[in-house]
Amino acid sequence: MALTIRQWRRAKELTQEQMANKLNIHVNTYMNWEEAPEKISIGKAVEIAGIFGVSLDEIVFRKEGA
Repeated sequence: MALTIRQWRRAKELTQEQMANKLNIHVNTYMNWEEAPEKISIGKAVEIAGIFGVSLDEIVFRKEGA
């Protein structure tokens, strides 16, 4: 089962601020992405998958529960 970026982040025990730093973006941008993951660019989605050590198809880039 694929997980959302919020679920992956929590599973990896990372804060939103840590994720933002790893992606070289402002923490507010990352927080917005967790609420509206459809706004994430393909390039950043690839970076996120790399941080989590998974492939893109293992991440759900949509809102939780959607």
